Amino acid sequence: MTSPTFRRVGGAALAFTFAVLPMSAARASQPELKTAPVVVTVSEGTNLAVSTSPRDGTILFDLQGQLFTLPRGGGSATAIGDINLDPYWPSFSPDGKLIAVQSLADGMFRVRLLTADGRSSWPLTRGEYDDTYPAWSPDGTRIAFTSDRAGGEDIWTVDTRGGEPRRITTAATAESQPTWSPDGRGIAYVQGNTIESIDVATGAVTTLVPAGQGTVAAPSWSPDGKSLSFLRTGPGGRTVQVWQAGAIRQVGAHTDVFPFPARWSSPDELVYGANGAIVVTQASSGASKTVPFRATFTLKRDHYEPKARDFDTRRPQSVRGIVGPALSPDGRSVVFKALNDLWVAPLGGVPKQITSDSAYEVDPAWSRDGKQIAYASDKAGTEDLYVLDLATNQHRRITTIDGAEYAPAWSPDGKTLAFQDQANQTLTVDIATGAVTTVLPGSFSVPGKPSWSADGKTLALAVNSADRNQIQLVTLATGASKVVEPVPFGSVSTRGDDGPVFSPDGRWLAFSMDSVLWVLPVAPDGTPTGRARRITTEASDAPSWAGDSRTLLYLHNGTLKLTTVDGGSKEVPLRFSYRQEKPESRLVIHAGRLWDGRDPEPRTNVDILVVGNRIQRIEPHQPDRPRGGWTFIDASGLTVTPGLVDAHNHQQMRSKVFGDRQGRLLLSYGITSTRSTGDAVYRAVEDRESLAAGTRVGPRYFMTGEMLEGTRLLWEFSRPVRDERQLALELSRVRELDYDLVKTYERFRVDWQAKVADQAHRQGIGTTSHYLYPAVANGVDSKEHLFGPSKWGFGFARESSFGGPYEDVLQLAARGRMLFSTTLFSASTLLADDPGIVADPRVQALFTTQDKQALNAKLLCAQGLGPCGFLDGTPAQARRDVELIKRLLAAGAGVVAGTDAPLDTTAVSLHLNLRSMAKYGVEPFQVLRSATSVPARQLGVDKDLGTVEAGKLADLVIVSGDPTRDIAALADVRWVVKNGVPRTVDDVIGPFR
Repeated sequence: MTSPTFRRVGGAALAFTFAVLPMSAARASQPELKTAPVVVTVSEGTNLAVSTSPRDGTILFDLQGQLFTLPRGGGSATAIGDINLDPYWPSFSPDGKLIAVQSLADGMFRVRLLTADGRSSWPLTRGEYDDTYPAWSPDGTRIAFTSDRAGGEDIWTVDTRGGEPRRITTAATAESQPTWSPDGRGIAYVQGNTIESIDVATGAVTTLVPAGQGTVAAPSWSPDGKSLSFLRTGPGGRTVQVWQAGAIRQVGAHTDVFPFPARWSSPDELVYGANGAIVVTQASSGASKTVPFRATFTLKRDHYEPKARDFDTRRPQSVRGIVGPALSPDGRSVVFKALNDLWVAPLGGVPKQITSDSAYEVDPAWSRDGKQIAYASDKAGTEDLYVLDLATNQHRRITTIDGAEYAPAWSPDGKTLAFQDQANQTLTVDIATGAVTTVLPGSFSVPGKPSWSADGKTLALAVNSADRNQIQLVTLATGASKVVEPVPFGSVSTRGDDGPVFSPDGRWLAFSMDSVLWVLPVAPDGTPTGRARRITTEASDAPSWAGDSRTLLYLHNGTLKLTTVDGGSKEVPLRFSYRQEKPESRLVIHAGRLWDGRDPEPRTNVDILVVGNRIQRIEPHQPDRPRGGWTFIDASGLTVTPGLVDAHNHQQMRSKVFGDRQGRLLLSYGITSTRSTGDAVYRAVEDRESLAAGTRVGPRYFMTGEMLEGTRLLWEFSRPVRDERQLALELSRVRELDYDLVKTYERFRVDWQAKVADQAHRQGIGTTSHYLYPAVANGVDSKEHLFGPSKWGFGFARESSFGGPYEDVLQLAARGRMLFSTTLFSASTLLADDPGIVADPRVQALFTTQDKQALNAKLLCAQGLGPCGFLDGTPAQARRDVELIKRLLAAGAGVVAGTDAPLDTTAVSLHLNLRSMAKYGVEPFQVLRSATSVPARQLGVDKDLGTVEAGKLADLVIVSGDPTRDIAALADVRWVVKNGVPRTVDDVIGPFR
């Protein structure tokens, strides 16, 4: 064993040892699961879809993604179909024997048929396409549907016995939500903000409902062909409208009609879902009645022991957070990021630091001759590019742009670096002159790292194209580019460190796909010349080449390994350790007020004694307490509270932009813990380890990796999962990298979601998603957002602008003990109440120029003095959002404060979330608990965090004022104590002041 080396960061001496360590006890053990069914019966529904059987009038409805049938007169509903069917847009066949739905059961939206009793089902359409909104032909022999199989959205038909679909509409516009005319000759559909009809035989198109106020959706022909119902959404709500001989009128008085077709049960009768009920309306008179129902759900809720976390151990911990490893051209060394520094290690040898400071370094890259390493660092204030000359150990700054530059890649001749910036642009810089050239403009979608072709004429990088991670090839001389698929319908695993990477001889592109490594034979410009070939079978990320264009280095669940273009692998014995930071000091805080997180009212005039990183005891203030060996903080005019938790944060999303500022910003606002809900996994592990070791300043970090997603995706930190084999690899990554949470995203299969929940619970960690049901029935622990993006474009649990949610949402959440995170983007409207936030010293010191500009724009929006962004809300929306929180809390459900930062303003948005809740009527005690004790319990760390009690970790905030009376006082932070280490706000922001 190599002797420890020491360095001092922030006053803490840290030991680094290089040793082979066993897997932690937390990863090795799997707590036993205890499962108890929870039965929930409801009589109201949110966003329920309704159809009726032409045979006997039986009502079919989709409630929370579960199909039910109901006698026409109402009563007890019968659940039909598998819980994992994931149905949408249900309808009976004309003879009432079959049901058509849109289903994501196998990972793509398909038209799926079921028998009327739901006992059998089968896919009618197949392929890597989304087939949606099925509609029966009058004779029951065909189904019309929307599909993107020709690129855009068009109307297609398919025989109900199967076979190849036929394309009906061919316009460049998007056509969706078809409905057949009763004579079978025409299909009406939504196009933009109009409803058109196409003659199936001739292709002639007629506009039935022209564009008007609001938006239109869900057309449905009456059986006699004289009327067409549709929905119109406007400022007053969503209503049922009927078109008849060119005239349009509203039918019924309901204004919270759910976004599905109002189905005709006779030429004059419409059945639909609205205002929490099943509604029957006479089209001629508008008279309406409701059909009473009782629907029962059985939920599988696991009781499991949270994973063991030892916050006190000083034993060496294995380093798993190895970020961006790059193999040297001679194949003998590797450079990588870990523990907040860059390291170089000979293969099989001891790593050596090449940076040793508190700055945020990332993305090391070898020059082709192996004599220099380029990297990004914020040592001068923001992320810039630097070059290290290994012979002289001199570091030279290359870029000085006001913004962040990162992801450097060397040109083959060593004269140019390609890189990216905070606007997601891809650029080049001439190393000698500093001249910068834009290669690709920025976009909302974050690209992967660039890689140079062997001749220096082309850059390759991963981009989002057609909802997949594909390979973009850019010709530098002309700017011409093209996108190629790694394999048909395949995706590069992530748009980060997973390639594509040109081999030095230009013959191959290497990348991770399906979480294993592949090589693709290519021409000099990157154009594929053959089929991609898989070369590993284990979880594999971050490929880099040796100069021989044959050997590849990659990461396998925190371990470095080597392989070749012919396959096979061996481990690189590079393992080293760190020790957790644990102060040896003794601290006394004299608190004028202490809100301990347990009682609504604060205690007064107490001393909090902290020894090391834990609270030893809390007792009445003793003015004559001996001071020998103790550090005293006089907070006699201040209030002490538990440290705050941001329970929905994407900490790695802009970590390269924020750099060292991010953790300091969070900490300066009293946030002592964050819970990741989707992040680049190796950067997340590195961040957790650096924060635990004290080599980076910031909150405790409870991490997860990339969100597990279906085959189509948006975010760079989503990981598409295509089959069961890959799912096993993802679960191995969860286990071996010791996740604190697993998040499944929008299009992840619900049967796989159940498997993930089971395995996560056996590991002692929670799972989360954007969905209420069937997630709550399959053991998922929490739901992110009150309402957020979903595979349907809305959430079945969401509150619309016009009503709801209804009893189903409230009872499933409460009885299922499913926590919701707030993520109140509408809370930015409260900037108008406190415009001084934008001038706060923390904002001025720790926000980048771009973030200051964005916050100022939010302030102008809130004040009505400037345009509002896509995510900005209104005071009315903020009030509605908080009304939902109040209803959830009243029903017995739980709410945690989360922000979705950095999509919302980092750190500041947590305080705005809390202020919005308080302003619109949530009791202060509940507001405070949503950011302290409740998320601590959610994370399974309530024995250590969340309240101020003897024996718990000393994560504390010392603020001016009394937040139990005025929530805004929480932002007036004077001291923050994390893990027993006290810092003033000036201490935290000092390096960037």
